[in-house]
Amino acid sequence: MKTLLLIFCFAASGLCYPQNQRYTPKVQLAIETYAFIQGQKASLAKVAAQFPVVAQEVRSLEKKAQAIYGRAEKNIEQYLRNELKEDQFSILKKNIRLLAEDQLKEPIQKKEHAIDFLESVRDKIDMDEHANIPKGIISFAYQDVPHQEIIDGHIKNFTTQGHPKADESIVTFPVPKSWIAQEGEMPATVQQFTSFDGKGNEKIMMVIHKLAKEDRNLHLNEKSVSEMIPPTARLIRIEEVTIDDIPGIMVEVEETLDIAVNKMKVRMMQFMVTDQEKLYCLQGSIGPVALEENLDHQLRKFEPLFRLVAEGAEIEF
Repeated sequence: MKTLLLIFCFAASGLCYPQNQRYTPKVQLAIETYAFIQGQKASLAKVAAQFPVVAQEVRSLEKKAQAIYGRAEKNIEQYLRNELKEDQFSILKKNIRLLAEDQLKEPIQKKEHAIDFLESVRDKIDMDEHANIPKGIISFAYQDVPHQEIIDGHIKNFTTQGHPKADESIVTFPVPKSWIAQEGEMPATVQQFTSFDGKGNEKIMMVIHKLAKEDRNLHLNEKSVSEMIPPTARLIRIEEVTIDDIPGIMVEVEETLDIAVNKMKVRMMQFMVTDQEKLYCLQGSIGPVALEENLDHQLRKFEPLFRLVAEGAEIEF
């Protein structure tokens, strides 16, 4: 019987935390990703111990993994310590360790199995497009510096070409690879992307709004943009920007929302340009969150990413 290892994808991740405990989707993603990282580390140690001839290769892979996997592990540990109760993270680590020991207690039957495993780990570390990389790895590796994901080239380019809600407009822009595409909820929202594989509280949206006849040739400036802001929103700042060599404007606002019986709020940066008939808006947002929560720090953390997305946009009028 093959004992191998990392297939060990912790489908049994339910053993890592109480079944009656309800976590947010992002916390659950963090737990599953952390379990995978610990399982992979335990599996590499098992290979090195049983087959000393490949121990050097294992050490090389462990060192190489620090760039992404090591960052993800460190960020997840900090995140879970903040999100879980005091003793929960210690219990979680213990349960993962016991599960790893149980899964790896039998010897690896063939050296070829270990070699195949090392090859699969190498593909994951190299971010091979065909490798089955856990979705939370990149998300948490860049949790502390979200814009670095784009700088390091972990992107996908989205285009509105052919999209039924784009009204024949073509806008192309980069999106972090760990953000998942979702259908826009509003009619003018062509596409939206949500952080942490759809489990985060940050979004990027592409909005294309067809202007009414009386608004054609709209000139974006502080006065015209201020008039667009609804009474439920608070204007924070306005600045001139350039998108694809087109003069435009960035507006930062915080809007209050009535969600069920609670009042919530969203902070957003909107990068806008116009042609004669349409308003194009790339929006980055944080929320919704409780009304009393201060979003200044979170917005400042994601602002460089939102700006990179807007700066990388190309628009065909």
